[in-house]
Amino acid sequence: MTAQSGRSVEAVLLFTGFIASTYGFGLYLFPAMVEAIRSDIPFSYGVMGVMSGAVQAGFMVAALMAGFLTVRLGALPMILGSIAICVTGLGALAAAQSVLMIAILLTLLGGCAAAIWVPMVEVSKEIVPKQHQGKALGLMSSGTSYGIFVNSFLLTLLLPAFGWRSLWIATCLIVGALAILGFLRLRRLGKREAPSDLPAAPGPRTSLAARLAALPKGLTATIIFMMFLNGLSCMPYQTYLSAYLQGEAGYTADTSAYVWRFIGIVGMFSGFAIGALADRITVRWGMFITYLVLAVSCCLVVIAKQGAGQLPVYLAAVTFGISFYAIFGLVPAYISHMFGLGSAALVFAFGNIALGFGGIVGNMLGGVMKESTGSFQPVYLMMLGAALLSAIISWLMPSERTENGAMQAADV
Repeated sequence: MTAQSGRSVEAVLLFTGFIASTYGFGLYLFPAMVEAIRSDIPFSYGVMGVMSGAVQAGFMVAALMAGFLTVRLGALPMILGSIAICVTGLGALAAAQSVLMIAILLTLLGGCAAAIWVPMVEVSKEIVPKQHQGKALGLMSSGTSYGIFVNSFLLTLLLPAFGWRSLWIATCLIVGALAILGFLRLRRLGKREAPSDLPAAPGPRTSLAARLAALPKGLTATIIFMMFLNGLSCMPYQTYLSAYLQGEAGYTADTSAYVWRFIGIVGMFSGFAIGALADRITVRWGMFITYLVLAVSCCLVVIAKQGAGQLPVYLAAVTFGISFYAIFGLVPAYISHMFGLGSAALVFAFGNIALGFGGIVGNMLGGVMKESTGSFQPVYLMMLGAALLSAIISWLMPSERTENGAMQAADV
């Protein structure tokens, strides 16, 4: 292994840890222990829905700003700045005394999650050889599952003995150590990695308006709507999972922690495994199968009750772990197959806004439906409908193997 490849591997591992921190701790630790927080600082499920919607809003705003800031400030400063803000937010949550302060800090962490991914993808193109790009980005994107896996241990080891604030302290210390290591290693990497092969001067660029006009309207709108459905189904699923299992279905906090652990463990491998399957049967059929697995997971959550035993809820965790991480790899893969480079970026940008908006709508509807019906089951039935509709859409979409060449030829 050369020194340059060793630095690339080191950077990819650090980036994976950063994703585990900003997504695993920053986005998913709160819903995993929300019942413990509510017992200390009371708030309704309606307020919880608004808070979760605010987190998604922070994610959307940061996603829009990250591209411009990366160009202006540079990729590595954006990454290191985001992880530093994440450390501060996690530490501040340990001292939060009001629902408003918790909501503000969670929204900040949601923004960190989006702001760290955009420059991370950009800088990986410079430090990771082309032949290893897929493996590197796959590992980095799976960082969320590693964070969720660590969450499950913190929930069982620290929460019963020391309370919910101890989890924010522990994650702050973990991410703080990771951030210090990142500052020491990545700053040096940034200085060493001077561009050795500068690209040729670009020719005249097609205007943004022309690119937008050239997009195939039907397929573009379909993909954007499907990503909205992804947010509507996947985001509230996690937001309300622990609250449903402990507050309504009658399961213990330990069972809820094990559910999150199963989701994390399965997610460590599911994205790569389903992606490999999609390479053989087409991405379109991979999406179709994945959405059906998500629908099965929603059904299992609906029927999960303490009297039914633990098998349904554990199966729900496994099937969600399979589908969740696969979805967020398959949809971008389909876009990259069906659109040229410039147009693919535009479609994916619009899709991410739709994804965040779907998460806001799903989280807020979830809180309202719980308050009005007294049950989370209608919320998961809504997610079931969104998953089935996504499966139907993916079944009707054109295959990338037959349409890819024509679509790219039409790209500007």
